[in-house]
Amino acid sequence: MVQKSVFVEGLFTLRNLRSIGTAAILEVLIAAGVAGILIWQHVRPGDTAGPRTPPIVIPDDPPPLPRTIPTPQQPEPEQLHPVPAVPVPFPTPDAVRPLPELPPLVPEHRAHPPADLAIGFSAGMLEAINAQKVYPRTSLLKAETGETVVSFDYVDGVVSNIHVDRSSGSRELDQAAVEAVRKATLPSKPAELAGLRHFVFTLVFNLD
Repeated sequence: MVQKSVFVEGLFTLRNLRSIGTAAILEVLIAAGVAGILIWQHVRPGDTAGPRTPPIVIPDDPPPLPRTIPTPQQPEPEQLHPVPAVPVPFPTPDAVRPLPELPPLVPEHRAHPPADLAIGFSAGMLEAINAQKVYPRTSLLKAETGETVVSFDYVDGVVSNIHVDRSSGSRELDQAAVEAVRKATLPSKPAELAGLRHFVFTLVFNLD
């Protein structure tokens, strides 16, 4: 019985009590650390959950496809051939500009003959023609009358291109008018009337 008391007494010595307290404190600290780690992981689950997947967005309507508009074909431009340059002389300060050529001077009496001279000459021609006018015998028997308009050219004292412009209605009277122009001795043409060559006269046939 005495020996048991000694053993128990030796077990609960001061040294043994210090060792037990230190171990208990260490266990408490380890447990608190483990609990803190577990709580920290629970509060921040995103650090251990891994990368997140972005959400998928589905559009309401699909975008329209681009339309291809055909481009109209342009006609090919016509090829232009180069035109050789024309050399143009560059005027010098000493060059004299040529004056335009003036039309030749025409005497006033030739450009515009006096009206009284032309009227007087025409009257002389008509008098010479009427002097050769012969009334046809057949027209006298038929009592035919009328006016024949004849035209002709008169150049250098020669009569040509005699023509009946308007008939009198009688063939014999018209033929008599043409013969009167052909046989008449016409006056000489003045120099002022050299430009006049075509003449027209009216020959009257009556029984007075």
